[in-house]
Amino acid sequence: MTDAAVAQRDHEGLRERKKRATREALHDAALRLTLERGLEHLTVDEISAAAGVSPRTFFNYFPGKEQAIIGDDLLMADAGQVTGIMARAASVLDGMEAIALELAAATATRREQVQQRWQVITRYPALITRMFARLEEFNAVVASAVAARLGGAPDDAYPQLMAAMTTTGIRVAVQRWTTGHGDDPLEQHMAEVFGLLKGELAAAQGRDEGPRGTTGCGLRGGVS
Repeated sequence: MTDAAVAQRDHEGLRERKKRATREALHDAALRLTLERGLEHLTVDEISAAAGVSPRTFFNYFPGKEQAIIGDDLLMADAGQVTGIMARAASVLDGMEAIALELAAATATRREQVQQRWQVITRYPALITRMFARLEEFNAVVASAVAARLGGAPDDAYPQLMAAMTTTGIRVAVQRWTTGHGDDPLEQHMAEVFGLLKGELAAAQGRDEGPRGTTGCGLRGGVS
Protein backbone atom coordinates (compact mmCIF):
# COMPACT_ATOMS: atom_id res chain seq x y z
CA MET A 1 0.00 0.00 0.00
CA THR A 2 1.40 3.40 -0.99
CA ASP A 3 1.88 6.26 1.45
CA ALA A 4 -0.95 8.12 -0.28
CA ALA A 5 -3.28 5.14 0.14
CA VAL A 6 -2.38 4.86 3.83
CA ALA A 7 -3.01 8.57 4.34
CA GLN A 8 -6.38 8.29 2.59
CA ARG A 9 -7.37 5.32 4.73
CA ASP A 10 -6.38 7.13 7.92
CA HIS A 11 -8.26 10.25 6.81
CA GLU A 12 -11.42 8.24 6.11
CA GLY A 13 -11.07 6.49 9.45
CA LEU A 14 -10.77 9.82 11.26
CA ARG A 15 -13.79 11.18 9.40
CA GLU A 16 -15.90 8.18 10.37
CA ARG A 17 -14.82 8.51 14.01
CA LYS A 18 -15.80 12.17 14.00
CA LYS A 19 -19.19 11.35 12.50
CA ARG A 20 -19.76 8.65 15.09
CA ALA A 21 -18.77 11.03 17.89
CA THR A 22 -21.19 13.69 16.60
CA ARG A 23 -24.00 11.16 16.36
CA GLU A 24 -23.37 9.96 19.91
CA ALA A 25 -23.19 13.54 21.20
CA LEU A 26 -26.58 14.34 19.65
CA HIS A 27 -28.10 11.16 21.06
CA ASP A 28 -26.68 11.82 24.54
CA ALA A 29 -27.91 15.43 24.48
CA ALA A 30 -31.38 14.38 23.32
CA LEU A 31 -31.71 11.83 26.11
CA ARG A 32 -30.42 14.15 28.84
CA LEU A 33 -32.53 17.13 27.80
CA THR A 34 -35.67 15.03 27.44
CA LEU A 35 -35.30 13.89 31.03
CA GLU A 36 -34.52 17.43 32.21
CA ARG A 37 -37.07 19.47 30.23
CA GLY A 38 -39.66 17.05 28.95
CA LEU A 39 -40.30 15.74 25.47
CA GLU A 40 -43.00 18.27 24.59
CA HIS A 41 -40.82 21.30 25.25
CA LEU A 42 -37.58 20.03 23.74
CA THR A 43 -36.49 21.43 20.39
CA VAL A 44 -33.96 20.42 17.77
CA ASP A 45 -32.19 23.76 18.30
CA GLU A 46 -31.66 22.94 21.99
CA ILE A 47 -30.34 19.46 21.23
CA SER A 48 -27.98 20.86 18.60
CA ALA A 49 -26.66 23.57 20.91
CA ALA A 50 -26.04 21.07 23.71
CA ALA A 51 -24.11 18.83 21.29
CA GLY A 52 -22.13 21.77 19.92
CA VAL A 53 -23.41 21.56 16.34
CA SER A 54 -25.82 23.50 14.15
CA PRO A 55 -29.44 22.43 13.52
CA ARG A 56 -28.42 21.84 9.91
CA THR A 57 -25.82 19.35 11.09
CA PHE A 58 -28.42 17.73 13.34
CA PHE A 59 -30.58 16.91 10.33
CA ASN A 60 -27.62 15.27 8.64
CA TYR A 61 -27.85 12.62 11.34
CA PHE A 62 -31.46 12.41 12.47
CA PRO A 63 -34.77 13.38 10.81
CA GLY A 64 -36.26 14.62 14.09
CA LYS A 65 -35.88 14.81 17.84
CA GLU A 66 -37.71 11.52 18.45
CA GLN A 67 -35.20 9.62 16.32
CA ALA A 68 -32.32 11.33 18.12
CA ILE A 69 -33.79 10.28 21.46
CA ILE A 70 -34.16 6.62 20.45
CA GLY A 71 -30.82 6.66 18.63
CA ASP A 72 -29.81 4.45 15.76
CA ASP A 73 -27.77 1.93 17.75
CA LEU A 74 -30.71 0.17 19.41
CA LEU A 75 -30.38 -3.54 18.61
CA MET A 76 -28.09 -2.79 15.71
CA ALA A 77 -27.10 -6.07 14.12
CA ASP A 78 -25.20 -6.89 10.96
CA ALA A 79 -27.22 -9.51 9.04
CA GLY A 80 -24.14 -11.36 7.82
CA GLN A 81 -22.61 -11.48 11.29
CA VAL A 82 -25.85 -12.71 12.89
CA THR A 83 -26.27 -15.39 10.23
CA GLY A 84 -22.69 -16.53 10.82
CA ILE A 85 -23.18 -16.70 14.60
CA MET A 86 -26.35 -18.75 14.19
CA ALA A 87 -24.74 -21.09 11.67
CA ARG A 88 -21.75 -21.82 13.95
CA ALA A 89 -23.77 -22.40 17.12
CA ALA A 90 -24.43 -25.87 18.49
CA SER A 91 -28.19 -25.25 18.42
CA VAL A 92 -30.67 -22.51 17.58
CA LEU A 93 -31.00 -21.60 21.26
CA ASP A 94 -27.22 -21.43 21.61
CA GLY A 95 -27.19 -19.16 18.55
CA MET A 96 -29.79 -16.90 20.14
CA GLU A 97 -27.67 -16.59 23.27
CA ALA A 98 -24.51 -15.93 21.25
CA ILE A 99 -26.26 -13.14 19.31
CA ALA A 100 -27.42 -11.60 22.59
CA LEU A 101 -23.91 -11.78 24.06
CA GLU A 102 -22.48 -10.12 20.95
CA LEU A 103 -24.91 -7.23 21.41
CA ALA A 104 -24.05 -7.07 25.11
CA ALA A 105 -20.36 -6.69 24.33
CA ALA A 106 -21.14 -3.69 22.14
CA THR A 107 -23.45 -2.14 24.73
CA ALA A 108 -21.70 -2.81 28.01
CA THR A 109 -19.69 0.43 28.05
CA ARG A 110 -22.82 2.59 27.65
CA ARG A 111 -24.80 1.64 30.72
CA GLU A 112 -25.78 5.21 31.64
CA GLN A 113 -26.96 5.94 28.11
CA VAL A 114 -29.02 2.72 28.03
CA GLN A 115 -30.48 3.56 31.43
CA GLN A 116 -31.52 7.00 30.23
CA ARG A 117 -33.12 5.58 27.10
CA TRP A 118 -35.25 3.15 29.10
CA GLN A 119 -36.24 5.94 31.49
CA VAL A 120 -37.32 8.14 28.59
CA ILE A 121 -39.29 5.35 26.91
CA THR A 122 -41.00 4.50 30.21
CA ARG A 123 -41.87 8.16 30.81
CA TYR A 124 -43.06 8.78 27.24
CA PRO A 125 -44.80 5.63 25.90
CA ALA A 126 -45.46 7.38 22.57
CA LEU A 127 -41.80 6.78 21.75
CA ILE A 128 -42.38 3.03 21.93
CA THR A 129 -43.79 3.08 18.42
CA ARG A 130 -40.44 4.45 17.22
CA MET A 131 -38.66 1.67 19.06
CA PHE A 132 -40.94 -1.01 17.62
CA ALA A 133 -39.71 -0.25 14.12
CA ARG A 134 -36.14 -1.00 15.22
CA LEU A 135 -37.28 -4.15 17.03
CA GLU A 136 -38.99 -5.38 13.88
CA GLU A 137 -35.80 -4.84 11.90
CA PHE A 138 -33.83 -6.85 14.46
CA ASN A 139 -36.46 -9.60 14.52
CA ALA A 140 -36.26 -9.88 10.74
CA VAL A 141 -32.46 -10.29 10.87
CA VAL A 142 -32.65 -13.03 13.52
CA ALA A 143 -35.55 -14.82 11.80
CA SER A 144 -33.59 -14.86 8.55
CA ALA A 145 -30.58 -16.31 10.35
CA VAL A 146 -32.68 -19.08 11.94
CA ALA A 147 -34.34 -19.83 8.60
CA ALA A 148 -30.97 -20.02 6.84
CA ARG A 149 -29.73 -22.51 9.42
CA LEU A 150 -32.78 -24.74 9.11
CA GLY A 151 -33.42 -24.34 5.40
CA GLY A 152 -36.81 -22.70 5.85
CA ALA A 153 -38.34 -19.30 5.15
CA PRO A 154 -37.93 -16.28 7.47
CA ASP A 155 -41.71 -15.88 7.72
CA ASP A 156 -42.22 -19.47 8.90
CA ALA A 157 -43.60 -19.74 12.42
CA TYR A 158 -40.48 -21.22 14.01
CA PRO A 159 -37.95 -18.56 12.87
CA GLN A 160 -40.45 -15.84 13.79
CA LEU A 161 -40.94 -17.33 17.25
CA MET A 162 -37.23 -17.74 17.91
CA ALA A 163 -36.58 -14.14 16.82
CA ALA A 164 -39.29 -12.84 19.15
CA MET A 165 -37.88 -14.89 22.02
CA THR A 166 -34.41 -13.48 21.34
CA THR A 167 -35.69 -9.91 21.46
CA THR A 168 -37.67 -10.58 24.65
CA GLY A 169 -34.69 -12.21 26.35
CA ILE A 170 -32.46 -9.25 25.47
CA ARG A 171 -35.05 -6.78 26.74
CA VAL A 172 -35.39 -8.59 30.10
CA ALA A 173 -31.61 -8.80 30.52
CA VAL A 174 -31.10 -5.11 29.69
CA GLN A 175 -33.87 -4.04 32.06
CA ARG A 176 -32.34 -6.06 34.89
CA TRP A 177 -28.91 -4.59 34.12
CA THR A 178 -30.13 -1.00 34.05
CA THR A 179 -32.44 -1.18 37.07
CA GLY A 180 -29.79 -2.21 39.56
CA HIS A 181 -30.14 -5.97 39.96
CA GLY A 182 -26.66 -6.21 41.40
CA ASP A 183 -23.48 -4.96 39.78
CA ASP A 184 -23.18 -7.88 37.40
CA PRO A 185 -22.12 -7.06 33.82
CA LEU A 186 -24.70 -7.14 31.05
CA GLU A 187 -23.16 -10.32 29.64
CA GLN A 188 -23.96 -12.13 32.88
CA HIS A 189 -27.59 -11.00 32.78
CA MET A 190 -27.82 -12.20 29.17
CA ALA A 191 -26.34 -15.57 30.11
CA GLU A 192 -28.75 -15.88 33.04
CA VAL A 193 -31.86 -15.07 30.98
CA PHE A 194 -30.98 -17.31 28.05
CA GLY A 195 -29.87 -20.07 30.42
CA LEU A 196 -33.31 -19.99 32.01
CA LEU A 197 -34.91 -20.03 28.57
CA LYS A 198 -32.89 -23.02 27.41
CA GLY A 199 -33.52 -24.87 30.66
CA GLU A 200 -37.26 -24.30 30.52
CA LEU A 201 -37.52 -25.43 26.90
CA ALA A 202 -35.46 -28.54 27.65
CA ALA A 203 -37.74 -29.34 30.58
CA ALA A 204 -40.81 -28.78 28.40
CA GLN A 205 -39.41 -31.12 25.76
CA GLY A 206 -38.89 -33.77 28.40
CA ARG A 207 -42.46 -33.39 29.65
CA ASP A 208 -43.77 -33.55 26.09
CA GLU A 209 -41.95 -36.83 25.45
CA GLY A 210 -43.83 -38.29 28.39
CA PRO A 211 -42.98 -41.16 30.70
CA ARG A 212 -41.43 -44.47 29.63
CA GLY A 213 -39.81 -42.92 26.59
CA THR A 214 -43.05 -42.30 24.74
CA THR A 215 -42.76 -39.95 21.75
CA GLY A 216 -44.50 -36.62 21.56
CA CYS A 217 -44.38 -33.82 19.03
CA GLY A 218 -41.23 -32.42 20.67
CA LEU A 219 -39.74 -28.95 20.59
CA ARG A 220 -37.27 -27.67 18.07
CA GLY A 221 -35.19 -25.66 20.52
CA GLY A 222 -32.31 -28.08 20.22
CA VAL A 223 -32.38 -28.26 16.46
CA SER A 224 -28.94 -28.06 15.00
